[in-house]
Amino acid sequence: MGNVLLNQFKDKLAKKNSKDSSLGTSSIKIDFNDFNNKRNQAFVSSLSKYLKDEKIRKSLLKVNPHTVRFTSFAKSTGYGTHSAFHLTLSLLSLSKDGKESWECVLYECDDLSENEVESISFDNGQIAVKYFVKQITNL
Repeated sequence: MGNVLLNQFKDKLAKKNSKDSSLGTSSIKIDFNDFNNKRNQAFVSSLSKYLKDEKIRKSLLKVNPHTVRFTSFAKSTGYGTHSAFHLTLSLLSLSKDGKESWECVLYECDDLSENEVESISFDNGQIAVKYFVKQITNL
């Protein structure tokens, strides 16, 4: 008895779905997270286009889907102490009309604190990645 009711339910559901979809096409599920992924896609494509050095690519740490960090070794400062420097590159925003906002930040870390040394904003991914690579080679 239960099997008969289940089959009837499936038939009614199939008829309802065929009425709801026009011209016999099945409905398409839209993942609304894909709209947010355009920013992530722009970030990854800029890195892959303009970041040619394999050593730098392998040493990058992904902080989140639109930020990477490069950590350097400790260096001596002018005060006789050692500091570690790390550099982040972020795609802050991507507007609907394609305008990009990038930021490259250099941090200096010692035993007590982490300080932002330099922060530069860009409106072009190519320029941002080239500056990022230049800063890495200078560290």
